[in-house]
Parts: sequence; C-alpha cells; structure tokens
Amino acid sequence: MSDDLRPDRADDVVRPRHDDDVPVLRPLPPDRDADLRIDFVDDYEPPPPPIIPPPDPGFGFWMAVVWCLLYFAVMQILAAIVFGLPIMFVAVAINMANNRPTPVDVPGMMSDPVLGTALILTLVCSHLAGLLFGWLILRWRCGRQRWKRRIALSRGPTMTHAVLVLIGLPAMLALSSAIEPPIMRYVPSLSDIAQELFGIHIDLPGIEALMPLLQKTPWPLAIFAVAVLPAINEEFWTRGFLGQGLSARYKTWAVVLIVSFLFGCLHLDPRQGLGAMLLGAAIHGAYLATRSLWVAIAVHGINNGLAVIHVNEGLFPVLKPLEDILNGDRMGAVLLVGSAAFLFGAVCYALYETRCKLVPATAGMPVWEPPDAAGVELPPPQSGTVVAHDPLSPVSVSLVLVGAIAFGAVLAAYA
Repeated sequence: MSDDLRPDRADDVVRPRHDDDVPVLRPLPPDRDADLRIDFVDDYEPPPPPIIPPPDPGFGFWMAVVWCLLYFAVMQILAAIVFGLPIMFVAVAINMANNRPTPVDVPGMMSDPVLGTALILTLVCSHLAGLLFGWLILRWRCGRQRWKRRIALSRGPTMTHAVLVLIGLPAMLALSSAIEPPIMRYVPSLSDIAQELFGIHIDLPGIEALMPLLQKTPWPLAIFAVAVLPAINEEFWTRGFLGQGLSARYKTWAVVLIVSFLFGCLHLDPRQGLGAMLLGAAIHGAYLATRSLWVAIAVHGINNGLAVIHVNEGLFPVLKPLEDILNGDRMGAVLLVGSAAFLFGAVCYALYETRCKLVPATAGMPVWEPPDAAGVELPPPQSGTVVAHDPLSPVSVSLVLVGAIAFGAVLAAYA
C-alpha cells in the first residue's frame, strides 16, 4: 500500500469512495476490549445534527392578559399584605413614639420622612416579589437549563450595539420629553375616566405624586427602588416572559405591539401608560436587534434613573436643558424635536442594519434555528451556531454622525 493511502494519514481526509477500496487491519489501543477492528481508509462520520428544542405552544393575547393580572396581584396585593402592612405599621408606631402626627392623605404620607421611607421600602419589596414570581415562572415554562438562553439573558451586547444605544439615548429622552405635554393635555387620566363613566372619584396617585418623595429620599435608595429594580423586574416580565410566550404564536411586529401595550397597561394610568408603551416599543426594538435582554434592562434603568437624578434635591437636574428648550423659543423646540427624531431614526436604522443573526460557527455547517421565528433564543453550545452581526455601513455611520452633530448643535445653541 502506498504512503498516501495509509490509515493514519487519511483519518481526517474526506475523499470519494471507490469500489476498489479495501479494509485495512489496524491494532486498537490496549484499553479496548477488541483486539482488531476494520476501518476504511476514507471513512467519514458527519457531525451530529443540530439540537432542536421541543416546540413550545406559547400563549395568546388573552392568556397574556391573565398572566399580567396574576403578576399585578402578586406585586400589588400579595406584596402589600405580606410586606407593606408590617412596614407601614412600624412606621406609624415610630411616629406615635415620637409624638408626630400621622398623615392619612397620599401627599402627606410622601412628605413625612418616616412614612416616605416606608413607602420606598414597600416599593422595593413589591418589585422583589414581582421579580421572584417572574423568575419562577420562566424557569417553570422554559426549563432550568434553557430559560436564560430563551430570553437572551446569557449574552451581553457587542461594542457596536452598546455605542449605538448610548448615542440614541439622548434623542429618545428628548422625544419622550416632547410628547409628555400633549399626552397630559389630551389623554384622560384614570380618575377622569372613572368620574366620566361611572361618577366615581378615584384618587390614584400618578407619577407626579412620587416627586416629593423622590426629592428627599437618599439618591442611592431612590435609584435602586425606582430605576435598577423596576428595570430588571419589568423587563424580565414583559420582554422576557411575555415576549417568549407570545413569539410562539405571533409575528415579530405583533409581539412588539402586544408586549408594549401590556407594559403600558401595567402602569394603570392611561397618561403614564401611553408614554410607557411608546418607550417599551423602542426598548423592544433594541432588544430584538441586539439579542440581549441586558440592553433592554440598561435602557429602562437609565431612563428611570435620569428621572430620579433630575428631581432629587441632592443631585443635578440633568433633564433641565431639554425642558428649557421645549418650553422656551418655538424655533428651538422645533429644531430639538427634529434633530432628535433624525438621530433616533438613524440609530434605529443602524441597529436594524447590524441586527444579530444566527450563523454557523464553521462555514457550510447547518444553522440551528429556534422553534419560534419571532423569538430571541440563543443557540445552545453544542449546536455549531453562533450569534453575529454585519458591520456598520458608511451610510449608517454618516447618518448617525450627522444626527449626533445636529442634535448637539441645537443643545449648545438653545440650552
């Protein structure tokens, strides 16, 4: 037999089989049971097929509503009974021990230092209860080994996507500040709706009722209670649990609309809910493009955190330049909104252009695909598939640069 047909040289070579190929006897390692085996010189074993997860039936819109009602009951009712009542009882006892009157109205309770702290602690416990509930449900529905991959929690964003999201954040904040006055003017509150339809007066405190409380709360506690913890809790539930469940039955655009709508409904008040719904749609788009739940958590947390920093007495009013421009010269407001919309659109286009895709780790290999096309599930390690994205094109880079320069110039000129 010639050298080029020796088995030890042909073990990793793929060649076409010929009829005149003959078996070659080769000794086995001494730790094997058999003494001899028969190998063909050009035998080739194909790689194992990709791992296909079992199909997930998911759930529809109305089942998502039921899940949200259960989630709301755990956060607002169960947590209030288990944690809120004991905390408030201790706070009232402290006031009585110090001969301080105990206010019964919401503004008075938030202005009281002891009761205000108790309310913040109750808010923390509420979000912890919601986070625990969401975590348990995710592990139950998706499996203990799979749930992180299913909601794209086990992967962080690439540097390209992280930079794009950070560039787009100021534009998103400016647009959010611009749409707030029309929402407050034209969208009725829950109290208005109850009074108009049923003649019932409901004194439901909105986000503005939290301002006196956030002004005096120590900023680390305020940021943790209003920004960090709600971002993790609500993104786990909406983009994570609801998104993965609905993606088994709906197309991507429908999943974004339903999840954003339910995210807004969880805020109860229509005024606050509409703004939350629009913000949720933007967050969901970034989540899909980057295939990382950490991006959704970061955007949500930064948005809430900047609001806390803005109103807290011990910190800098970081959103004041935007408010001054929007409430000042009309031309400045138009230029601010226009440049913010251009920059936001440029970043959205760049994220879409570089959106994450599933590609084979080795060229020519089959690509693992999740069971639901609208989902963001990450490939398992043994699948031979990785997450990748295309580079930024010169057009995207140019649009983002032009938008950032224009937005910065408006801020510099009118702030």
